[in-house]
Amino acid sequence: MKKTLERIHIVLVEPKNAGNIGSVVRAMKNMGLSSLRLVNPVPFRDEVEQRKMGYRSQEIITASKEFPTLSEALQGISHVFLATAKQGKWKKDFLSPALAAERIAEISSGEEIALVFGREDKGVTTDESQLANYFVRIPMAGGYPSLNLSQAVMVFTYEVYKTLSAGGPVSELPRMAEKKAFERLTDNIWDLMKSLEVREPEKGLFHRSLKRALNRTRWTNADVAVFDRFCKQVRWFTENRCRTKDDKGEKA
Repeated sequence: MKKTLERIHIVLVEPKNAGNIGSVVRAMKNMGLSSLRLVNPVPFRDEVEQRKMGYRSQEIITASKEFPTLSEALQGISHVFLATAKQGKWKKDFLSPALAAERIAEISSGEEIALVFGREDKGVTTDESQLANYFVRIPMAGGYPSLNLSQAVMVFTYEVYKTLSAGGPVSELPRMAEKKAFERLTDNIWDLMKSLEVREPEKGLFHRSLKRALNRTRWTNADVAVFDRFCKQVRWFTENRCRTKDDKGEKA
């Protein structure tokens, strides 16, 4: 269990309150987690409120890493679980924290996992949500389904800790490719589509659907390499063979 917990990274997107960050690391420590990544956070390391709320958890703050974008914060990650209360066209098929914890327990050893939590006031953007493999929503009663950032972290990580503590069979699935491999493949397919003069705007329906489809796969690096090679071969054919035929037609 300890080795799995060491592979889980809490990612906070543009947290606005230093006290919330302190509360998050305290929740993390209680659930055996130690890796924190932050995207464009407010100043927090030496803030009084953060130190107060993160009592006896400052080693997590010291070791935490900051990034300018969510994409960069997810480098080296294979599985991304995004906690969000908002539904939408690109946010479907939600898991409960308990079901997400079961998925995490099944992930092969060596694969890094990120639990992502959006901005306190507006969550994540559509583009940021496209980086997720899974969407997680905490069931809540009442007409105001909203939790404080640290509360959401506590609920989710508690379910993860509880599930991992119960033990279970070790997954025999092959190691999944990292996020950067899927981002590269998405760019390769999109560049190929543009070279074929597809009439589709960037970040349009096809582009977003492509990202969502790839994020739902469990492809390995070898699987991704197959499709990278396919894109490269088609691009070579259109740039060389087709051009050669056009040149011959002009000479005739």
